[in-house]
Amino acid sequence: MESTRHDWIVFHRVRLRAPIDGTNNPLPGPKKAEAWRFYPASPQGPNGMRTNVSEEWGGFGIYPSRDLAEEVFENPDEHLPFLDDTLEAFHALVVPYSHRGKVDWRGSLMENETFKTCPSDPGGPLIVITSAGYENPGPDDLPRISNFIREVDRVQDFYATLTDNIRRAVFSGAGVDGHDGMTVSLWRTDAAMMAAAYKPGHHRAQMDYQREVGHFDHSSFSRARILASKGTWDGSNPVLEMS
Repeated sequence: MESTRHDWIVFHRVRLRAPIDGTNNPLPGPKKAEAWRFYPASPQGPNGMRTNVSEEWGGFGIYPSRDLAEEVFENPDEHLPFLDDTLEAFHALVVPYSHRGKVDWRGSLMENETFKTCPSDPGGPLIVITSAGYENPGPDDLPRISNFIREVDRVQDFYATLTDNIRRAVFSGAGVDGHDGMTVSLWRTDAAMMAAAYKPGHHRAQMDYQREVGHFDHSSFSRARILASKGTWDGSNPVLEMS
């Protein structure tokens, strides 16, 4: 697996000592990251939008080489000053091997080029990253955005009932830095993820709704493998639960 042939990701999930309002207030990331997308896992507010206020934050940096990614993974405290204010932190060195769709994570809306994927599946624990976004949304878009946020949370509730879905979260970015947010899910097996996403269930129902009516303007779906991990997410290292 040559590091020069594909991108590398370092994923971070933290629980802060106190909630932070991320509205127009992104937390700083590693200077060596080509892109840094790190957002709060906030609830839906009375106006139908995300509140952007949460003690749980998560996201990733994208790196062009394994050396740069490993430097951040091995020494996150040197690159993420907000770790001083956390009660819990989880970090993972991740290799994307499949990516498709449109997403605004590198400064502009890109199709199928956000991640340079590994030429072959390296194997290992599965992490899935999805996104959805809107192009120049106006007041008329607010009802469908609100509906989509509600249904994303219901999908998360559905996944939580599945024993093979180890962890899941929605990290919303639009109100933080104007970029697309993401869902992140960790799965015990590839087959379990495929069944949850494509067989009858709440996620499949929302895919059908998107085709017929439309929740959003663009989306992306990425699969990646966790090569190394450390720290805890909700009290334990989820990767140890995935074997």
